[in-house]
Amino acid sequence: MAWIQVLDKENLSVKFDNKDEVALLEINDGGISPNYVTIRLNETEIDDLIEALQRIKQAIQ
Repeated sequence: MAWIQVLDKENLSVKFDNKDEVALLEINDGGISPNYVTIRLNETEIDDLIEALQRIKQAIQ
């Protein structure tokens, strides 16, 4: 598995696993000893997430 870092923010990182061809979203709570959640998304799930985020973005503009 080779992870390619795509985005690295304070509480969010996005990586691409080019072996399994999935996106890895890692979210932490930003605490002193942060708790992490990692979400693996395949191509269809990535499309669904993009669509949902675009709808949210339009709603808040």
